[in-house]
Amino acid sequence: MKVIWSLRAKNEFDETCDYWINKNQSKTYSDKLLDETLRKINIILENPKIGAENKKNKLRRVLVLENFSLTYRILKNHIQIASFFDNRRNPNVL
Repeated sequence: MKVIWSLRAKNEFDETCDYWINKNQSKTYSDKLLDETLRKINIILENPKIGAENKKNKLRRVLVLENFSLTYRILKNHIQIASFFDNRRNPNVL
């Protein structure tokens, strides 16, 4: 099975990393976020149903570094990353 990022999720992830690079004047935290996100994706590939499922929209969610949510859906032959969200943001943005 392969992983495909939606344009929205890719943009959200890139914006989050850019924010932390600018805020910290360092790539260290963004690199840590990338490493942990990739680790979670590998776990999802091994066990796709690990994330809590929202029955309404069939999206599943896993936490990344306690403050970020990665939502995904299981499709026939791939996993689609739907969004990457900072949980400290306004939930209405979702």
